[in-house]
Amino acid sequence: MSELFLVRHGQASFGAADYDQLSSIGYKQSKLLGHFLSAQNLEFDRFACGDMRRHFQTLTEVCVGMKISNKNPEIMPGLNEYDFEGMYEAYGKVFGDNELFNIVQKDTSNKKNYYRLLRQILSAWVDNQIPEVPESWNDFQFRVKDSLNKIMSNSETGSKVLVIASGGSISALVGLVLGIPNSKVFDLNLQYLNTGVSHFFFNKQKINLSGFNSISHLQSKANRDLITYG
Repeated sequence: MSELFLVRHGQASFGAADYDQLSSIGYKQSKLLGHFLSAQNLEFDRFACGDMRRHFQTLTEVCVGMKISNKNPEIMPGLNEYDFEGMYEAYGKVFGDNELFNIVQKDTSNKKNYYRLLRQILSAWVDNQIPEVPESWNDFQFRVKDSLNKIMSNSETGSKVLVIASGGSISALVGLVLGIPNSKVFDLNLQYLNTGVSHFFFNKQKINLSGFNSISHLQSKANRDLITYG
């Protein structure tokens, strides 16, 4: 059996003009993960990531922590995050009188309200209640499944694969592996930690989850302040 280590990117830049950049905490998380993987004597045969900047930055810092060169990762856009900004705009056209939507519009810096609204929007998205959304739930799920199939079919038997993706795409992938109802997939998404690691055993025909959202590299007393969700 081969092994897949599926990692959510480090903390991005919530509230900044460009969210798609690691924060200073995100860089630290990623490098610490690299140190941890190296200490476990793990060596990877294949590297892949989505094509968002935070994915590549995370992989680069993991490799720095492992003291290896960034190994020309395979780029998999199918593992990119859903377009929440576009989804938010489309949601507002239909649910513009939603009280929470209006609260968040007035104050986008409040993370608690932001994530409460995110849950509402994702639920509406999965139920196909948002017309003119940039990408349907079915299309999103399809591209995630296609990326998973590529990982499984193109990996040598017994290989170890390290992949950097986003919380939404990872949750959709885990949902596919476990057969979780679509309505429950984003319960996983909203608890997924930055640089959390999910571990799978797989071959070309099947894949099994053996570990979910592990942050062993951040659980020492010195690093607990680096545990984040955003």
